[in-house]
Amino acid sequence: MNFYEQFRSSWLTSLIGFALFIVGTLILFWNEGRAVHITLSLQEALDQAISLKYDRPFDSSAEGRLVHIYGPLVTGEPLTEMDYNIMVQAVKLKRRVQMYQHVEETIEHKYGDSVVSTDAEDRTYYYTKEFRDDLVDSRSFYIRHGHENPTKFPMDSRLYTAEHVTIGDYELGNELKEKFTTFQEVTSDTRPDDSLIKLHSGMYYHCMDIFNPEIGDIRIQFSFAGLQGEVYTTVGRLENNKIVPFRSKLGKKVLILFKGEYELNDVFDKEHRSQKWTTWGFRFIGFVLIFFAVTCVSHLLTTILTSNRFTAHLAPNPANLFASNLGFALSTALLITSVAWILHRPWLGASLLCTAITPALFRRPAVRYQRMD
Repeated sequence: MNFYEQFRSSWLTSLIGFALFIVGTLILFWNEGRAVHITLSLQEALDQAISLKYDRPFDSSAEGRLVHIYGPLVTGEPLTEMDYNIMVQAVKLKRRVQMYQHVEETIEHKYGDSVVSTDAEDRTYYYTKEFRDDLVDSRSFYIRHGHENPTKFPMDSRLYTAEHVTIGDYELGNELKEKFTTFQEVTSDTRPDDSLIKLHSGMYYHCMDIFNPEIGDIRIQFSFAGLQGEVYTTVGRLENNKIVPFRSKLGKKVLILFKGEYELNDVFDKEHRSQKWTTWGFRFIGFVLIFFAVTCVSHLLTTILTSNRFTAHLAPNPANLFASNLGFALSTALLITSVAWILHRPWLGASLLCTAITPALFRRPAVRYQRMD
């Protein structure tokens, strides 16, 4: 079977395979380029960074430079929610509001062997009541009568951020404060002055009976991030006494924040490790897409490769197609990765390239050369 006949017999899976291959290749190229830029930018930042002591007076000579500092947070004015007697000295205070609403669930039944005819399908609708963070639109329910939800929340969720946060004499910029994302629940035994607001298990309920809430009742949970006195380590550029992002020569922003006390080299090692998890995650996604792409076009690929005596030994092995496709996809992914690194880290790029082409050099032909007429 020649290329044209093979493509006609499997044109849909081939097109899907080509699309998956393009997407997987783009993800790998983007991810490796991103990894290269981050690695070089972090190295540039490490070479320029100077360490400061939080318990020393402000060092004016550090203005405009990349600085590393660790120490306890000072947040100044506390963040408050007076209606609930909440007062926390932290970088952030989050108010999470949930409303008790009707929720529609469906169960789809299929009878017989048919999966095409809609007459063979039946659905069962049932309704529950739950506290939800988002508004559930009851106008789209199959049975709307008796299951109406409010059209808006009586109170919105909200995030408060401290205006001034410092480590020693050095203030944290807005982008650095955004990095405080690990929240802890506010635990308080102080009940609100309003008797209609009830406190139970750390949540504040606006309802008559917390064990039998009605549609439209709300409950509120408070949490905080970056408590005053906790020790944090940060790296950034000092500008007007504020720690802001440092922009490398490659245009990447370097702004690091970790909870705990870390020396200069340790904080960069930790940042490298955290970036590796993201990089390997995208590598896995790109590899999986390429594997499925190779699987979709394996028959077409066999036809193309066996048409040339020099590439026939690269064709997938019909006796073990899964392993052949897996190996081919892995070599392709390594080849794409090596291209991104070879200009910046020649030894690493060359090693990846050799690893990618080694299976092709020593692989025995599984399919004989077939001339394509």
